[in-house]
Amino acid sequence: MKLPLGEDSRPPYVQAADVLRAAIHDGELRPGERLPAARELQRRFGIASSTVQNALRLLKDEGLIYSVLGRGSYVRAQEAPAKAETEAAAGDETDSGESDPAYTGLGDLRRGWQTADSPADDPRPPYVRTADELRKQIQDGRLAPGAKLPSARDLQAQYGIANSTAQNALRVLKEEGLIYSVQGRGVFVRQLSPRDQFLKRYNEGLEEMAAQRRADEEAVRLSGKSDDEVAAELEAAEERFTKASAEFEAATAHRNAMRAVMEQRKRLSGNYTPEEQAASVQRLYDRLNEGRRRR
Repeated sequence: MKLPLGEDSRPPYVQAADVLRAAIHDGELRPGERLPAARELQRRFGIASSTVQNALRLLKDEGLIYSVLGRGSYVRAQEAPAKAETEAAAGDETDSGESDPAYTGLGDLRRGWQTADSPADDPRPPYVRTADELRKQIQDGRLAPGAKLPSARDLQAQYGIANSTAQNALRVLKEEGLIYSVQGRGVFVRQLSPRDQFLKRYNEGLEEMAAQRRADEEAVRLSGKSDDEVAAELEAAEERFTKASAEFEAATAHRNAMRAVMEQRKRLSGNYTPEEQAASVQRLYDRLNEGRRRR
């Protein structure tokens, strides 16, 4: 679901945080559940990666989520609100006659392998859908080459599938050459071939360019100025910069000249501070030593 960027004057990261916050409060994202990856949120919301990170930071500051290095962001367990607070909140909404209609949850960002690209009525077997989810994580770098995959038992708990389903999903990925097993250690992501590495970097570059273009378009739209107006403001800013640079250089030259005059007056009057006198003696001592060494 795209954010209503053109209909909402708030920053995009605030809008994205509202969507995720509503999903948490509504129970769509439950305590301990992992949020969709930043790249998935970026794609679904149509926003830049930095915008997603700012939205997640806002939710972290509110104590709604927490991050685990290398694993993602998770919903933090919340204490149940007091009954009085809940009734007061309900009363406020009733008195106003309306609630915020813009955000109702994550919509088609579903849990587990039920992602936006895999609707709940997907007729494919669960092991195929599970394999698809793991394959996406490998392809977009969430599971990097050499990374260890969750065990079959962990996959079973994470996606709510049977152990045999998890085993079949891993078997599919092994047959595709994406993963390999090490006896007694687990299953790992196979190193990509040079060609696949190039394609991966190429696709990531395209995604970054598309995200940057969307961010640029949004910035231009929010500015409300024409190209000619922006060009005129840039020209005026460059003129002010040139003038300020000249003034800075003149002020610097004047300061240096005044420092030289003050140094001359101090040499004539001998009016040095104790620190300056010590520094002068040290410089003289250093010059004498340098002369002796040259002999």
